[in-house]
Amino acid sequence: MLAALSGCASSNEGGGSSGEPGAGGPGAGSGPGYGDGTEDPGGVPGDFSSPDGGTGENVDCGRQNFNVERKPASLLLVLDRSASMLDDPNGDEGTPSKWDIVVPALQEVITATNPSASWGLKVFPQGDRAGSCSAESFPSDILIPIAMNNASTVNQAISSTTAEGDGTPTGDAINTAVEYLRSIQSDDPKYILLATDGDPSCPKSDSDEFAVQAITNAAAAGFHTFVVGIAASASKIEALNGLAVAGLEPRQDPDPLAPKFYLAATKDQLVTSLMTITGEVSTCLFPLSAPPPNPDHVGVFVGEQAVAQDTTGADGWNYTGPDMMTIKLYGSACEQVASSGAGSVKVIFGCKDDPIF
Repeated sequence: MLAALSGCASSNEGGGSSGEPGAGGPGAGSGPGYGDGTEDPGGVPGDFSSPDGGTGENVDCGRQNFNVERKPASLLLVLDRSASMLDDPNGDEGTPSKWDIVVPALQEVITATNPSASWGLKVFPQGDRAGSCSAESFPSDILIPIAMNNASTVNQAISSTTAEGDGTPTGDAINTAVEYLRSIQSDDPKYILLATDGDPSCPKSDSDEFAVQAITNAAAAGFHTFVVGIAASASKIEALNGLAVAGLEPRQDPDPLAPKFYLAATKDQLVTSLMTITGEVSTCLFPLSAPPPNPDHVGVFVGEQAVAQDTTGADGWNYTGPDMMTIKLYGSACEQVASSGAGSVKVIFGCKDDPIF
């Protein structure tokens, strides 16, 4: 459970105001408080001092405790089924093929995360021998819609899929995914998991740039993209790095030259990568009951330790989308929550004109 603490109740004459318990709700009293009769005019966790000298009168900004359940993330798997997935990871015709590595690992992780994540599936390109970058090969629909407890349905669809498509229209696949995610009427955090073996190839003139822009647009719409890739050549690694960075969920590594995408050279490595991804989105996402009155005046705490906002997603917290209804912890803050539990997280909304710090 997440205790999100709102400090933005504005006073009015003769009654309670929006967001504080003075309007006859549970815990109603003479001043703003936690909803259980405990007065607390603001500050950080553990600070119960009153800015008016302790009288509890004429306090414009307090904080109110309300509980929020952590929600499972929704993940749309966008799976590359181009014929090159039948090559081995070095680009040859050896075994096991990239497809033989990716499919069992995906299915293993989807099964393991079924209780904590809602899965859906989109494959691309469509059709067999439809012609590279032809209209018939463009990814125009969703194979399996996202749903709770959907692992068996998604895994059965993956098992029935063959890697015999022509071309790699990655950008079109992401655009289709975004259209679908926009149509879902829920406030669960939503992500794209792109599994591919390298360079986009459609449209033929600027395929890499087109795919990067599609993923950039997806992130701007609130849908970050994790990229799982199998690549041997330098050009494919560069292409996958660009996609991963654009998706705002790059792989974290202290080596600045390390790949930014999640590696999938072997099945075990891919399983580890995918468990890292799904563990991150299910452990460190915290939906809020309402957007903050001032998004710049928000304090996030793990225990008594303040966590800084980090828009790069390296170490700290940030909003997951423009609606500012969900925050996500990154780096050491996420690791601390994983070990101490979600109940150690507090979020304080500052008043419109008063920052928390």
